[in-house]
Amino acid sequence: MLPMVTTVIGCDGSSGLGTPGSETSGGTSLPGESAYLDIYDGLSDAGQYYMPWSGRFPEMYWTIPDVATKDNRNSILLSSAGLGLQYHLLSQSLAGIVNRALIEGRTDVGIWLDVEGLAYDKSKSVLGKSLGEISALELCTKDLGMVDGVKVSVRDLIDGYVLSDVVNNPESGNVAAVASHVYNSVIVDIRDKKLFDDVGFVMKYDATKKTTADAWREFRDKCSKNALVVMPVQTGELREYAIANSLFVFNLNRKYGDSGSGQNSSLFDEILAWLEPNAPVLGWEQGVSEDVFVDKVSRYGKLMIPADWSYNHTLTSIDYVQRQKPILAKVVNPKNIDYGKEKKFVSFFLSDGDNYQWVMNDSFFSRYYNLMSSNNKSKMSFGLCSEILCQLAPERFEHLWNYQRQSGTIMETFGGGYFYADTYSTVSGTDRKANLKTLAERAASHMRQHRIKILHLIAKDVNSAAAVEAYQAFVDANDQLEGIIVIAYDPYTGDCGRVQWCTNSQGYDIPVISVKYALWANNTNRRNGTGTPEDVAGYLNGESDSPSWAAVVVHAWSDFSGARSADAAVKCLEACSDDVEAVNIQELVWRIRMAKRPNETKAYLKTIK
Repeated sequence: MLPMVTTVIGCDGSSGLGTPGSETSGGTSLPGESAYLDIYDGLSDAGQYYMPWSGRFPEMYWTIPDVATKDNRNSILLSSAGLGLQYHLLSQSLAGIVNRALIEGRTDVGIWLDVEGLAYDKSKSVLGKSLGEISALELCTKDLGMVDGVKVSVRDLIDGYVLSDVVNNPESGNVAAVASHVYNSVIVDIRDKKLFDDVGFVMKYDATKKTTADAWREFRDKCSKNALVVMPVQTGELREYAIANSLFVFNLNRKYGDSGSGQNSSLFDEILAWLEPNAPVLGWEQGVSEDVFVDKVSRYGKLMIPADWSYNHTLTSIDYVQRQKPILAKVVNPKNIDYGKEKKFVSFFLSDGDNYQWVMNDSFFSRYYNLMSSNNKSKMSFGLCSEILCQLAPERFEHLWNYQRQSGTIMETFGGGYFYADTYSTVSGTDRKANLKTLAERAASHMRQHRIKILHLIAKDVNSAAAVEAYQAFVDANDQLEGIIVIAYDPYTGDCGRVQWCTNSQGYDIPVISVKYALWANNTNRRNGTGTPEDVAGYLNGESDSPSWAAVVVHAWSDFSGARSADAAVKCLEACSDDVEAVNIQELVWRIRMAKRPNETKAYLKTIK
């Protein structure tokens, strides 16, 4: 059933009264009275786990240093065998080959690419014994013998090498990454060919003249349909994960950051149609607007996961199903909210929480997420890609949950990846209804087990029938879902704070609240309620009604004279009048529910304690 659409907050700041008769029936009461904080599901595998998985931990692991931490890791013009993209691809492919052998039970040793950051340190801490640091060249060419009865030499796990020429043929590196898992061979660039020939390596495949289209024609039947890596040419990131899990590696631009030198657009269509429904697509492309490739991924019913500058996915995700912990988000008991207040209520939340590689970064934690004083003052909320974190990096998920402030709300961002609610699975031949149902059920299982009450979505047209259909699918799947916050792709504030309603299985109307204002630097047009902290304070002060409600997105990459995230929200509040009050996103949802659906909201509150 599609929901009735009701405008609550218009572009002019006025409040609507809803559709006549919409507040007559009320909700269906839950049986008995339940402790609100106990309304969540027990931890289990209820279908929310879909990333590649292995249950084999390494007893010991080698660390290859100076790869992910080097600024020159993707340079193609360095001559030393231990530098640049050529060495990066060698290291990634070696890690992929060895970690694949670990998955298959052919070794008890893993390979970790050294990368800075607390998130990675925590992930590494659950692995076996560290064997220390060693270069990829040494690992490939030396017999390292045994340690404590475990064979730690990896040379005999490699069948040979795949030859690339990243200087003269940028696509050869991606071709080589696919051929690497097909031929169980490391990637050696033509720059370093003699070195490997001299120590007895045999070339198994020559990718120097091959294109990504060639790789697809030759190797598609050797690749898993369960996931895809999309990464630009002239990068090495994610190749370890692709090789370990037999994934195809695709590039949209044939030259790095240059869409004018040719694109593999029609090939992308073919590959996306071939992938399993709702499959994750990890990575990113450079030199094109994000919607060019994200929208295509979305239309084919797949999930874009921004993971382009992240590392060691095979080892960070080992045995993730069994390593889940019953970690719960902090929530507000709606029964304890003072609904009698008449204020101009505002909720701030940070954008770009779907960005996995950024959420894994130390700067996300220190400069955005853990601003204690500012978070408390602004009641800052965060959307996080926690469904993906639970699978790719359970330790990071636990770490972030441990630092959640009671004053803020954690929302689940987008439900498994970056897609547009209105365009998802709309290409002919895809089953939109079934795919939305799967997507929503996965998100519901994850959210219910971790007591996440609010979902954050994005759409091209937030008011379209297709968007509404998607909202309803998520509401149908999750009767613990209390509200949805939705942003328009461009501009985020394109729907001006309007609210739509979807009815859940218990008969309660669930609000879908669009963003009203945005803190966004360098926006000269100040369009649709977007601007500086002072601009947005002016918009809030000018609200004509009291109470009023506004969800404000804080653009993650905007800097207001050194103030970002919650610091920027505090600057905005300092410029607001006394009748503006910050609340977290969950409280905003309940205030809107009480204001616009009072009878059924009061009925629900009688069922909890």
